[in-house]
Amino acid sequence: MKIRIEFDKGTCIGNKACLAMDFKRWKDVGDKVNLIGGKEITKNIFYLEGNYSKEEIDTITEGAKVCPVNAIAVKNLETGEYIYGTEIITDHAEEVGAEYDDSKEFQLDKEGYFLIRVDEKNKNIEVGLCREPNKVSLKVTGKKPIDIYHMIINKKKLNIRKDHCAYLGRELQKAYIALKKGIKYVQDDELKF
Repeated sequence: MKIRIEFDKGTCIGNKACLAMDFKRWKDVGDKVNLIGGKEITKNIFYLEGNYSKEEIDTITEGAKVCPVNAIAVKNLETGEYIYGTEIITDHAEEVGAEYDDSKEFQLDKEGYFLIRVDEKNKNIEVGLCREPNKVSLKVTGKKPIDIYHMIINKKKLNIRKDHCAYLGRELQKAYIALKKGIKYVQDDELKF
């Protein structure tokens, strides 16, 4: 079957899941990937056409499906239909307005709470887990939010609540931005640009 692989390199975030799934079509080029043999049709938009077996198409499609930002599409050129597209379909999505009242809904996590600060001298973010008031039982230091929250959630396997994970991600990103921009970080406060 003749197909076309379409790749939006501008959207790519360098997750490289496509490469792990389909190393014959993708090449690691540092912080992103390249579509091997792909031709650029417009700025950062590449395509590759060819005849492939069903097994190859399945592998190519799986590579597209694991992309976390929908940067890869696979089109059947014989029918003109997408085997896997990048269009987001919201026709039957439930829509809800988000509201939260911290003064009424906040609950302390049974695992404890986090203290977060930036070390401007060493350009690090420091996170302390307190299981008792102001007593740090775990200290994690890192340069990037992803490194820190993976250590806390996946490697140390702390059993913290989902909303606490979201809070941690939000505060780490704020600390990272503050560190990069040279502005003051205060936990739980908005950044002042």
